[in-house]
Amino acid sequence: MISDERYVSLSTWTKEENRKRAPVWVALLDDGRVGFITGNKTWKVRRILRNPSVQLQPCNFKGALNKDSEGCVGVARVVDAGEKEYTLIKNAIRKKYGIQDLVVGFFGQFSKKYGEDCAVVISLENETLS
Repeated sequence: MISDERYVSLSTWTKEENRKRAPVWVALLDDGRVGFITGNKTWKVRRILRNPSVQLQPCNFKGALNKDSEGCVGVARVVDAGEKEYTLIKNAIRKKYGIQDLVVGFFGQFSKKYGEDCAVVISLENETLS
C-alpha cells in the first residue's frame, strides 16, 4: 500500500499540464484516504487548488522514484488547520513518523515562508502498489 511507504512522490500538474513532483510523507486515515501536512502557500497546494488530480509513487527522501514501482492516482483536497480532517492527518503523521515529525515541526515554526499549515487529503482511485 502507498501508505506503508516512508516517502512518496506527489505529482501535480501546472497550468501548461507539465508534471511537477515533490517528495512527501503520507499517512493513512481510517477510511482508506491518505494525506500529508504542508504549507498553504506552497506550489503543490496552489496546483492542487487548480487541478485536484494527483499521482503518488514510492520514492526516496530526495524524490527519486523507486525502481520498478508503480503509481496510483487520486483526487486531492486541501483542508485548513483546525478542521477535523487536518487533525486526523496531523495525528496520523505524528504516529507514523514520530520524533522526525516533531523535529521538522519544531524548526518549521520559525519560518512561515510556506504559509500556515494545512493538510492535503487524497482519495485514491486505484491502489496498484504492493
